[in-house]
Amino acid sequence: MRADFPTTMGTMAAYAGGSLVGGMPDTRIRTISSDSRDLGPESLFVPLVGERFDGHDFIETLAAERTIAGFVSMRESDRATAERHGVPAVLCDDTLRALGRIAARHRDSASARMVGITGTNGKTTTKELVYAIASTALRTHKNEKNYNNEIGVPFALLGIRPEHECAVMEMGMNHAGEIERLSRIVRPEIALITNVGEGHLEFLGSVENVARAKAEIVRGMRPGGTIILNRETACVGILEDAARDAGLRMLTFALDADADLRPESYSLQPDRTEIVLGGVTFAAPLYGVHNAANLLAAIAVGRCLGIDDAAMARALASMDAIDKRSQIVRGEFVVINDTYNSNPLSSRSAFASAARVFSGRRLIAVVSDMKELGAKAARYHAEAGREIAASGFELLFAWGELAAHTVAGAREAGMNGDRVAHFADKQSLVDALKKRVAKDDVVLVKGSRSMKMEEVVADLLR
Repeated sequence: MRADFPTTMGTMAAYAGGSLVGGMPDTRIRTISSDSRDLGPESLFVPLVGERFDGHDFIETLAAERTIAGFVSMRESDRATAERHGVPAVLCDDTLRALGRIAARHRDSASARMVGITGTNGKTTTKELVYAIASTALRTHKNEKNYNNEIGVPFALLGIRPEHECAVMEMGMNHAGEIERLSRIVRPEIALITNVGEGHLEFLGSVENVARAKAEIVRGMRPGGTIILNRETACVGILEDAARDAGLRMLTFALDADADLRPESYSLQPDRTEIVLGGVTFAAPLYGVHNAANLLAAIAVGRCLGIDDAAMARALASMDAIDKRSQIVRGEFVVINDTYNSNPLSSRSAFASAARVFSGRRLIAVVSDMKELGAKAARYHAEAGREIAASGFELLFAWGELAAHTVAGAREAGMNGDRVAHFADKQSLVDALKKRVAKDDVVLVKGSRSMKMEEVVADLLR
């Protein structure tokens, strides 16, 4: 990743908490990059260590060719590299932590109001909704796409400029401790936890631990800040306790339960989700009951920012649909492209939404594996199969090792014969699906990112 960030090597050493060697503190840099292939002019190279690579391995070549203005390193041996080639370096304890410290120092120097968003599902969609709302009255910055981890968030923060009045930061995790580290970098004054569900159980073990991991966002929040919570999510008590212990103001929202923000009504249509709140109608080009909750959450953030209801309604109505997240594709039949990711919580919402919005149409579920569910993966897949049957789907096509349990669950719930099929590979599934899909059918395609179920959508639409 890369960010434009004009400064000096001396400033970088101070921000990173490291020592400058091999050059002068007034050496200018214009960009910061963690990608040796995308350095930019006068670039500071921040090498990161991954499962299959170590960016430090590129330092010698980059320094020898003078394609970088400076670099950061956590290897003492790179002191000699800096001195040999006359390329200044910042030696530090950990390059990833140094990147976070640089971003945090920059964030502290900015006057922008900071909004942090986390949750099992809906983070990116809600971030885009909040960005649209905030931009009506404030010069607003956000992290692009879903760059929400310990690399993406710091680079997003480096994009904050003096003219920005607000920044919306999505924060993701799959291990305990990650949200706390991100929150201490972002320092949000407004935080939103969209929901808690069965995500990353392979690493966290239980939904209660997922809630505790999401609640870590309170640890970096500014004193007196506001946290917005979904009253209808699992383990909401854990979130509320964390907010109270941190001395934060709480604002709750819900579609049907008692909460500070609860709409008078809401309606779901294939290409539009609408809620009525305080006599004002808010509508956005979104699909599904989960997006009604996301819409309500974004309005809650907007009110905390002081955005006028009428301005929010106009901004939401003019938004574009968000790619691969419950995207409706119309033709002779309807395809619900929900291929960005999948877990039990998002799957339940997808099945219920299809049944509710497309009542009376023949529903076809096309599913694959849900990843990172740990020891209970088979159970959750079987439950998904039972939910597909209970939601009124006529046909189920599944591919993937774990999806075999989805098929078994559907059969247990009464989907028998050729209504249910499991395939050894994705292409066999597509070939069989094409023979069965008919005019006016509704086809829901769902699976975890690694299963690349968008390929099924593309092939089916061809």
